[in-house]
Amino acid sequence: MTSTRSLAGLLALLLVGAFALQSRAEDTSQPREAPGAGATTAAAVSDVFYVPGKAIVCGVSGVLWVATMAITFGTLYQEAADFVKGGCGGQWVLTGEDIKPTKSY
Repeated sequence: MTSTRSLAGLLALLLVGAFALQSRAEDTSQPREAPGAGATTAAAVSDVFYVPGKAIVCGVSGVLWVATMAITFGTLYQEAADFVKGGCGGQWVLTGEDIKPTKSY
């Protein structure tokens, strides 16, 4: 039982490490305003729920990846990888930049 949990944890870490390090291009043409203290505080409070939720979704997507690979004997590799990319990819921690209100014109 312990070796199964260890193997599952190792697999989850491997999947997170493989797919979480995707780089994104940033638009540097316009200067950005710094987020306010309220946006930063809201991001910190939101992270209390967002990060564990993201970890659960990532873990479930890893289980779906293993199940899809086992059921299809690896023939649906790309579709199985999309489970993990969708669950584990993207941003893991919210910042004040993500929470700040947009400008209304």
